[in-house]
Amino acid sequence: MSNIVSGRQIRAARMLAGLTQAELARAAGCHPRSVRYWESKGNNSPTNVVSTLDSIEQALIGYGVILFSTPTPGVRSM
Repeated sequence: MSNIVSGRQIRAARMLAGLTQAELARAAGCHPRSVRYWESKGNNSPTNVVSTLDSIEQALIGYGVILFSTPTPGVRSM
């Protein structure tokens, strides 16, 4: 099950990885228009099949980006 919960999350993760929409699409095995469409969903969940979301997540993991479906507390320094 994918940890992708919104189009904004896909966009933020893609940018964090330093990828263009076309590069993410190539890495995930989909069309660049698909990435553009999913990112346009904003805070809404992308409308696609679970296997595609898994492909996107695996592509991002390959670039060192780990996605979380729920907020995860960070480390605070005192």
